[in-house]
Amino acid sequence: MRERDFGHTEIRVSEIGVGLWSLATDWWAPNVNAEEILKKAYELGINFYDTGDIYGEGKAEELLVKVLGNKRDNIVILTKIGYDFYNKKGRKIEQNFNIDYLEFAIKESLKRLNTDYVDILMLHNPKMNVIRNKEIFDFMQGLKKDGIVRAIGVALGPTLGWGEEGLEAIKMGYEGLEHIYNMIEQYPGKEFLKYRIGNVVRVPHASDALIEDKWPIGENKNLHRSLKNIKWIEEAVNNSKGMLEFAKSKGMKLSQLAIKFVLANPNVSTVVPNITTIKELEEFVKTEELEDLTEEDMSFISSYYEKYYKKLNDESIEETKIYK
Repeated sequence: MRERDFGHTEIRVSEIGVGLWSLATDWWAPNVNAEEILKKAYELGINFYDTGDIYGEGKAEELLVKVLGNKRDNIVILTKIGYDFYNKKGRKIEQNFNIDYLEFAIKESLKRLNTDYVDILMLHNPKMNVIRNKEIFDFMQGLKKDGIVRAIGVALGPTLGWGEEGLEAIKMGYEGLEHIYNMIEQYPGKEFLKYRIGNVVRVPHASDALIEDKWPIGENKNLHRSLKNIKWIEEAVNNSKGMLEFAKSKGMKLSQLAIKFVLANPNVSTVVPNITTIKELEEFVKTEELEDLTEEDMSFISSYYEKYYKKLNDESIEETKIYK
């Protein structure tokens, strides 16, 4: 497994990472064999594990240490804080970026992870006022100075858009961003990728639309992709049939081409696809063995985007406004 720099930090991460959100929750698939997937990922050379305290309300962090706790010196852990699931109001979990709460949250994460430091700590889906808050930034920097974290960043979301927020986080001095970037939804991610920061790319398969093995994609309110309009997904699948043929001409699956596309940008540190089976894990990792995309390939994808994907990208950005 090839590794890349996490921006200007001294952290090196595997090009493909594992997101604990698809292993510790049932939002992506039922009956996920999480422990086996984590063990296999490590065997295959993956050192980057992306989690958050809210995933399974601590379950994801506990799962990671249960399986790979004895590999601590060989893995890179990214976790996120900002959702106060300790003090629910009914079933609702609200965000809390008060310094006292953030200090409490990172201590609890460290306990669950059974470690005295986190490699990368990110604020989880903060709004603009939080990103611009110097007191919060100074707190995060203080954690670095104290050796509690090695790098700080911002995880943008919960969905696409967030261009202004991402650029503001970079301006403030956060060292990493987690954001969406894929062949269909190229913006605003492409703007962040102009910067040599730690870019963690999620949703490389555009809510499963770029995984041909899952076609046709039916509506399922239990799965995370239900947050995306099913009509959008159906159109994305239909508009990707030509891209599937292009992938075949390159001797790869569309799902692998999607990962190759993300990694073609040198400022991507790591890509974190949703993984729910050993088969998916092995298929995505096998992407490393395939030929890298050429300038001609990227030119084709760019032209295809303008003709078949740009409208879908614009709709995704517009959709984000309801979360702001």
